[in-house]
Amino acid sequence: MREENQSSKLAKLKANLQKTMKKRWVLPALYLGLAALVLSTVIWLQGSDEQITQEDPNVEQGPTGTDQGTNTEDALPVTTMNEVFKKPFLNEEEVQVVGYYFDFNATAEQNESALVFYDNTFYQNKGMDFALESGETFDVVAALSGTVVKVEKDALFGNLVHIEHENNVVTIYQSLEGVKVEQGQSVKQGDVIGQAGRNLYNQEAGVHVHFEIRHDGVPVNPSDFFEQPLSALPAASSEKTEGDEVEEPTDEELEENAEEPLEETDDL
Repeated sequence: MREENQSSKLAKLKANLQKTMKKRWVLPALYLGLAALVLSTVIWLQGSDEQITQEDPNVEQGPTGTDQGTNTEDALPVTTMNEVFKKPFLNEEEVQVVGYYFDFNATAEQNESALVFYDNTFYQNKGMDFALESGETFDVVAALSGTVVKVEKDALFGNLVHIEHENNVVTIYQSLEGVKVEQGQSVKQGDVIGQAGRNLYNQEAGVHVHFEIRHDGVPVNPSDFFEQPLSALPAASSEKTEGDEVEEPTDEELEENAEEPLEETDDL
């Protein structure tokens, strides 16, 4: 009797299972359940591996987070001490010198081309002037990375920008148009700070940029320091002999960026 009841129950269970499997949603649900089980197993295994790696002191950690090794020198920012002075423009093949620095060690002929005639007076050029032969404007760029400490429109020298660097060095850009920087801004070497323009002081130069390098407030010859680092300035700026009749610029001259007058002589 018991055997007949068990056989009857098995037959009913088999019939119900076959009936259930014929429904459309059964197989997809079964597959989804199996997939979820497999995915859960994989995630659990990965979590176990990560925990073992973090807790195992014998496993070498990679450069992630704050553990980037003990060498922090490579992470330090590059300063201007690692740079060399560049000319204040990019297209060196087209831009030419139209005004030289007045150097007392140069010949009289060389210094004749380093004079600026303004208001019936010759003035010593404290920097260099650059222009295109075509007379067109061009981009003026920072010769060295630094901080803009002065942006001003001067009635005589036109728009000017002063950029301060390390080692008490300042580069000066005059006769600008379309100034693109402002005071307090940090600039990188090669960043465009404006375009070459005209000014009242040196009208003969036409569209040009006037460029100066000053160390401890004293102008130096830019051509001596192009492709040279800041460290080249201290020794060179102090190389004055007793025969050099150099008059130190006054505070007013430094503030207004004026030039020293030079009396006309028969040699000129």
